[in-house]
Amino acid sequence: MMKNLFKLLAVCLLFVGCDSKIDMSPKEIKIDRDVCAHCKMVISSANYAAQIVTKEGRHYFFDDIGCAVAWLHLKDKETQENSFIYAADFQTAEWIDARKAYYTSGANSPMHYGFAAHKEALEGVENFDFTHVKKVILERDNEPNPMAHHMH
Repeated sequence: MMKNLFKLLAVCLLFVGCDSKIDMSPKEIKIDRDVCAHCKMVISSANYAAQIVTKEGRHYFFDDIGCAVAWLHLKDKETQENSFIYAADFQTAEWIDARKAYYTSGANSPMHYGFAAHKEALEGVENFDFTHVKKVILERDNEPNPMAHHMH
């Protein structure tokens, strides 16, 4: 009798496990405690933070959208295409889809990539899409000394 109960329980757990969905929603970052997965610095500003959720449901936190882009670029093509990228809206720190966000440049972001994400396009300034931001970040990271243009 007990053996059959364990078998039934095991079968039920198997079905429950197979039916569960992977949580791709963003998680809260603990400011001044969580560490950037790319540069390993403590995340000190919610307004510039980013996070990537892989298709397996693993969450990676970043202190700057530039770190998130650079980190993801180092991963395999499947991970790049199937991961969800969140950026914090600069005004509210609310999580938004980084690939659909509007970006402004010239921000004093933690790792000096200089981009701030926005849920809506801002009036009176140039707004950029994610494709442009990604291109600029990856070009900057391929410079011989990526921080050189921030030293003057």
